[in-house]
Amino acid sequence: MIDAPAIDLSALVEPVKTIAQEAGRRILAVYAGAFSVTAKADQSPVTAADLAAHDCILSGLAALTPSIPILSEEASDVSFPERSHWTWLWLVDPLDGTREFIKRNDQFSVNIALISRHEAVFGLVLSPVNGVYYYAWRSGGAFKQAPNQPPRRIHAARVCHYPVRVISSQESYRTHRLQNYLSHLGHHRHLGLGGAVKSCLIAEGEADLYPRFGPTGEWDTAAAQVILEQAGGYMTDMQLRPLRYNVRPVLINPDFFAFGDATRNWAQYLPHRHSHGWPA
Repeated sequence: MIDAPAIDLSALVEPVKTIAQEAGRRILAVYAGAFSVTAKADQSPVTAADLAAHDCILSGLAALTPSIPILSEEASDVSFPERSHWTWLWLVDPLDGTREFIKRNDQFSVNIALISRHEAVFGLVLSPVNGVYYYAWRSGGAFKQAPNQPPRRIHAARVCHYPVRVISSQESYRTHRLQNYLSHLGHHRHLGLGGAVKSCLIAEGEADLYPRFGPTGEWDTAAAQVILEQAGGYMTDMQLRPLRYNVRPVLINPDFFAFGDATRNWAQYLPHRHSHGWPA
């Protein structure tokens, strides 16, 4: 058991991988058969796989770090006055990409992040279908590990390609706001992918930019953010400030960019940015 004030972040890697692996196994057990879909209060879908992974991860993290509270997409009803006093917490999306899971396109993941004073300091993303892990911890670097392979260090592309390799879900790519932004960005190549692995592909230098317009939960981005940052990249709001966690009554992110090349001001392609106070 690891006490919050004395955490060795590198020591979390193997036990959290084990927790995520079991959650992934439970997800795939549901994925292999017929399953029903129900709607949560916010009308987002939930399946037995979400709940099975949630139960697995919560019990595993509670045993690993009993003094650190846990916020999961499937158990986020903690009042802000209570959680605003937390200096450490786990942020978990047991099944990121439930809609992709329902479509059976394999583009979903298990996301587990540790937050310290509003910043992600440890993150792990597992793609259950192909068994690939991405993980990182503050000052420790970012890694990708394929099944039966040793982990390898990954790095974001510090100079973006031309054309810019833009990554988003196919659904987001068709939205007016993203198309408007991309019309200002200019020539680009689109990579369509769902879930947190989008940011992980930027972390390993396989994509340059992920512009996200529209709501996402904090559990959707926290793990990927520390992976991307430790790979030399960035995840920022539209004013190019790093995303922060557990700072608002509602656990919803602002619109954001994920990118590797900090020499480009990605906000300059936002339409009407001056009228909204965005930087030039």
